[in-house]
Amino acid sequence: MKITIIGNCGSGKTTLAQKISQCHKIPHLQLDRLWFENGGHTFKRDDSDGRAGVREKIRLGVECFLEKNTDWVSEGWYSRVQPLIAEQADIIVFLDIPLWRRLINHVRRVFRTNRHPEITRWEDMKFTYQIIKRTFTHGKDMREFVKTYRSKSIILKNYREVDQYLNDLSPQRVQ
Repeated sequence: MKITIIGNCGSGKTTLAQKISQCHKIPHLQLDRLWFENGGHTFKRDDSDGRAGVREKIRLGVECFLEKNTDWVSEGWYSRVQPLIAEQADIIVFLDIPLWRRLINHVRRVFRTNRHPEITRWEDMKFTYQIIKRTFTHGKDMREFVKTYRSKSIILKNYREVDQYLNDLSPQRVQ
């Protein structure tokens, strides 16, 4: 079982991946965690050398993870490494959740969790602007990406569909 989950910020990628990982006892690759662990959050937008170094470390981390594991679930949207992951994935799940729902999710998680201890709650709250912006930039790219891998892609548009997918994937149903 090799599943990669993509979607815009706040769509529930990490939550779904954690549930799949726990249910099937398979490793979970969280691309955002690689970004933070390699210092991606510390560089200014105009520091192209620093950002390129982090991107390279992420690529190497992804390659290492894929080589070491026969079954896995990954989540995140990093366009430079996504084709590498998708080529090996059996299933690509695209969480195409509406913007309004993702904004509510983000505000809730900022105040309920400490998901990225590297940044302050205020910095995480300011990320709301990026969620809106990336909806219009990355959303289009993700839709094209899913078309490229149409034969192994599943598009889930709401949490009822996500719950049904998770239920259908449960170990007692997997043959």
